[in-house]
Amino acid sequence: MNSITLKPKLIELHRLTEFILNKLPSENIHVILIVEEIFVNIVHYSKAEFITVNAEYSNSTITIEFIDNGIEFNPLLKEDPNLPTNIDEAKVGGLGIFLTKKMADELDYHYINDKNHLKIIKKVE
Repeated sequence: MNSITLKPKLIELHRLTEFILNKLPSENIHVILIVEEIFVNIVHYSKAEFITVNAEYSNSTITIEFIDNGIEFNPLLKEDPNLPTNIDEAKVGGLGIFLTKKMADELDYHYINDKNHLKIIKKVE
């Protein structure tokens, strides 16, 4: 697996996106959205000092692992939000983890040695 270590700053999202796109045979909007949502959540809420991302593409599948030393948080335990029934009820934000859970093929979370480990597996064409 190839790795990149980033500062927990939004400006690093561009480097992360390039790193992930270099692993894929073609651009995949679902993968980019998943990466963006997870990275932005870590930056905004984790109080991490670093974010390491491991990525590997094999057999039409990308495996991405986010590792950070921030506050322990298992996104798989976050309850799905109540979705609005119309545009007037819609609010900005709060759907990132929900969308990640819907778009990923597999998600796995562990907290090991004071670090969050979130593994995402996504089949791509």
